[in-house]
Amino acid sequence: SETTSGTVTVLTYESSDIASVKVVNQDNGYMSLVRCTQDSGKSVYSFEGDDFDPKEDYSQDKLFSYVNCLITYYSNNKVSSDGNYSAYGLDTPKFVITIETSNGNSSTVYLGNKTPDGQQCYLYVEGSKDIYTVDILKSFYASKNSLDFLAPVSLGVDYHELSAVHFDRKSDNLSLDTMVRMTNSGIADFTIYKPYEHGTSGYFGTLIDAVVSTKFTDFVDIKESEFSEYGLSDPCYHFVFSRKDGTNSELYLSSLIDGYYYGYIKGNKKFFKVPEMALEGLNLPELILIDPYICYSYVKDVSSITGTYGDKSFKFNLDVRDGSSIMSKDSTVELDGRNAKISDSMGRAYCSVLFESIACIKIGGIEMNPNTNTSVAPALSLTFIDKNYNTTVYAFYRRDDDSYYVFKNDEYMCFYVYATEIFKDGGADTYSYGYWKAYELLDEAIRNNTNGIYDF
Repeated sequence: SETTSGTVTVLTYESSDIASVKVVNQDNGYMSLVRCTQDSGKSVYSFEGDDFDPKEDYSQDKLFSYVNCLITYYSNNKVSSDGNYSAYGLDTPKFVITIETSNGNSSTVYLGNKTPDGQQCYLYVEGSKDIYTVDILKSFYASKNSLDFLAPVSLGVDYHELSAVHFDRKSDNLSLDTMVRMTNSGIADFTIYKPYEHGTSGYFGTLIDAVVSTKFTDFVDIKESEFSEYGLSDPCYHFVFSRKDGTNSELYLSSLIDGYYYGYIKGNKKFFKVPEMALEGLNLPELILIDPYICYSYVKDVSSITGTYGDKSFKFNLDVRDGSSIMSKDSTVELDGRNAKISDSMGRAYCSVLFESIACIKIGGIEMNPNTNTSVAPALSLTFIDKNYNTTVYAFYRRDDDSYYVFKNDEYMCFYVYATEIFKDGGADTYSYGYWKAYELLDEAIRNNTNGIYDF
């Protein structure tokens, strides 16, 4: 019968009028924020408290946010006008908040128990017997300690200064070492040099961008005896960013615990937590993090490709200028000396089918130690000659009936490919051919075309 509804302004101040805010926490002592004006005219808050550390850097943004939350109180429910404080935990309040203004006025707010649904807490203002409910956010803010006001920390990494990036993951024993090169467009390019030599995918770059750009703001008090509980006695994730000047930055992160990763930067004693969504790429499979193709290339860079399979072979000659298409008038494309610029009635070029199927041979899996006899000739090979007359040979040795190990210039790439990447017949779907079947399709189109058109 005492409960009334409707939004009520219990107490409110303008932030520009505040001189100080002091919070006494029944469990954790007190903290005080005092407003002052710098010579430049900018207002800042000095911070004091039982756990204040003068060596630390505290965030003014966080301090202002804290003050702004605790100087305004609106309620949708007045639950009592009788001053029966003990019924709501207000006789020994959890928090006592004293607000002082620049003109000498002050108010004291008392926060008591949570409401039964846990969404609000009880409040009264000194000098009044009225008891209200306010959002539980007020109690949450009042419970903050000095850790919550620390300035954000980051790895302080500038791509232009980097020479290498290391990433390892305990959950699947992944370990990648990459070199860093800045492209002319100002984008960092990562190339793996250990445990094998290969490019990375865009997903790897996105993960590194996320790690580098994250500002760690949510700090946690973790004692050494609690390292195991927070997954920090043997962190799951480890990044090392090596600079050209010989210095480096290291980040350690735990496995996922209740939606958060816990971590620290080497040399910094602050522990923090990061929400899962901030670092979504941490658990991507290795095959997703690396360049998915064995020999991805651009048609403008290739002079010829020679393919062998047993006693069969083909030679695919290309002269395509930068900016031109493979079928343009100024392009020359030949298969075994014959004009290969043949398309179907819809304009799909069979020479494109062949080049795309070669350039996009997908890695099937990673295997560090091949079980094959390399003293014999490979089952298949592809020899690339680029416009600068550099030769690169890819050899395919049988792994089993469905896959082949891949060697590049006689060095094992640590990858295998499935036979479908070579022998799949895509039928009407010309975007789904293995490269040898694509060669046979182009050969058929050359032999049976009419005025450069062939429909099979």
